[in-house]
Amino acid sequence: MSGIFGVFSSKKNVNVFPTIYSGLFALQHRGQDAMGVSLLENDKLSEVKGKGLVTDNIKFDNINRLEGYVGLAHVRYPFSDDDKSLLPMPWVFYPGTEGEKALIAIDGKFINKVEAEEISEVLNRSMDDIIEFISNLKGAYSILFAKEDKMIAIRDPYGIKPLVIGHKGCETIVSTESCAIEANGGQVDHFLQAGEIVVIDKNGYKSYFAKERAYCPCIFEMVYTARPDSIIDGVSVYDARLKMGEILYRENPVKADIVVGSPDSGLIAAIGFAKASGIEYENAIVRNKYIGRTFILPTDDMRKKDIKIKLNPIKKFLKGKDVVLVDDSIVRGNTIKRVIEILKDSGVNKIHIRIASPPVINSGSLTFDIPKEEELISHNRSIEEVRKLIGADSLGYISLEGLREACGNKNYYEKCFGGNDPFKE
Repeated sequence: MSGIFGVFSSKKNVNVFPTIYSGLFALQHRGQDAMGVSLLENDKLSEVKGKGLVTDNIKFDNINRLEGYVGLAHVRYPFSDDDKSLLPMPWVFYPGTEGEKALIAIDGKFINKVEAEEISEVLNRSMDDIIEFISNLKGAYSILFAKEDKMIAIRDPYGIKPLVIGHKGCETIVSTESCAIEANGGQVDHFLQAGEIVVIDKNGYKSYFAKERAYCPCIFEMVYTARPDSIIDGVSVYDARLKMGEILYRENPVKADIVVGSPDSGLIAAIGFAKASGIEYENAIVRNKYIGRTFILPTDDMRKKDIKIKLNPIKKFLKGKDVVLVDDSIVRGNTIKRVIEILKDSGVNKIHIRIASPPVINSGSLTFDIPKEEELISHNRSIEEVRKLIGADSLGYISLEGLREACGNKNYYEKCFGGNDPFKE
């Protein structure tokens, strides 16, 4: 669920760093572990990489030396089995020609045993070689590759990971999400198709296609990962989350005094639930904006600590009320337990939990780091058993069919929910 961003200028006197800088901020929600930016110009490499957020690494003392007319950027979300000793992407390779440099940034995970250096080497060959390689490279991934004279963008043949291309003036922009292009004042051109390989140079860009396997974008992008102002394959993330809430009420009706969203990823579904039910919506829980997304923190201790200082109630809205709390998902159960404790401490009468995705029951997802199945609160447990564990008065999830309906009834990658998995043997 990392984020990648690339810019290629057809004019060599244009520094693309300001565009990359804005794009990094727009994708920060996709990875808080580390970041990197690398730019090329006249055999010169400019880069900054480091642990933490964009603001932890790009500062006044280094911002003036970052320049180039082509560049890639990356915000990292690590899987538990990743090599933590590796520097953040983009990684730099040397194809062999004296002074020539190549950059690569990858968002995803491979089933084949393959190294980034091998991918970079193939992307420096003929298009026939590239097409054959990508057609047989199994996994959920998007790739950006850049040299001084071109940039290549690739979406996996299953279309699991999102990738979108746009432009701003002489700059061609490729991003994991459309919001990062629009944040730059750019225009979105098109969402890469499954297996699409786009080659960008000074004359524009041209598309080639690897063998499409089974188009199935990751449905968890719509539930949690993507920013609500993004469009994924023509579907508005905001509209999908609003519909999730409406369908959630249709499938799990309840009587209550107010509807509350769990900040921030449950807010839009909560608005949809309130709209469908006619129950008043209240912003009754305040999120500390200086705490990031607890789900993507690397350790359980860090997640639990941050949850305690992340959320705070507005008690006057809650005391003596029957409350519907809407959240996007329950994975381990840490966040929802803490929120329920907050509501009980605020004098809530009854707490009805409604979840805008089905129970997470399987690990091994290629798109985000699902814990081992024994750590999943819904694995081998009934909804009633989960309800008792979290301390709610009632618990309801949207069905997988309802989630698909909210997201446009596409063929999605749904392994974590026990649904469609194109790699299942």
